[in-house]
Amino acid sequence: MDLHAAQRLARALMDEHGLAGWGLRFDRARRRAGVCRHDRREISLSAPLTALYSADEVRETVLHEVAHALVGAKHGHDAVWRAKARSIGASGRRLVSDDAPQLEGDWVGTCPAGHRVTRFRRPARPQSCARCSRTFDRRFLLAWTRRGVPVPGASPLPDGGTPGGASRPSPVPDPADVEPGDRLRVTVPGRYHGVVGVLVKRGRTRFHLRVRRGVLTVPFGGAERAG
Repeated sequence: MDLHAAQRLARALMDEHGLAGWGLRFDRARRRAGVCRHDRREISLSAPLTALYSADEVRETVLHEVAHALVGAKHGHDAVWRAKARSIGASGRRLVSDDAPQLEGDWVGTCPAGHRVTRFRRPARPQSCARCSRTFDRRFLLAWTRRGVPVPGASPLPDGGTPGGASRPSPVPDPADVEPGDRLRVTVPGRYHGVVGVLVKRGRTRFHLRVRRGVLTVPFGGAERAG
């Protein structure tokens, strides 16, 4: 969809649902279509993906984020958010449709079952298939290629082991794969080690987790999925 037309559509939908005072912008995100930033009172859309989407897909993306704005950050993708999304005309799905266009990264990971993911940067740690297991499982490790060429050592196991070894805790999540409402466990040594919190914001380098005593900021490399 033409970005100018997408901007007009998004602005009209935001105004229609009471977000006239919120900002709207485009960003360069390549993996997620949109994001609601409650702290800035702003909705941001991926320019590269919006340009690939149809008008219906842009509408779905905008209404998805409008629903986040209306219910607040604490709800994530829970039942309250789903109900609101559906009430304003969105599907209520957490993720975009499998049929929606995607930007392909140079790095392609394939699991033993044939599921496929792409990345724009070299994997920094072992990753297993999220469709086969919600937590890290060596049985479903991704095998990586870069521009079609296999790269066997792209994501070695921490101990140099093999997929048949003992299971380990779920790895630090890819920041691009977690969203407000997800539960993360702190792995940084210290007084907060092992504490589980709910993600309320993803900053440039740190997760913002709501814990019992307030909001805790944790480096991207200092948390894992809590299941």
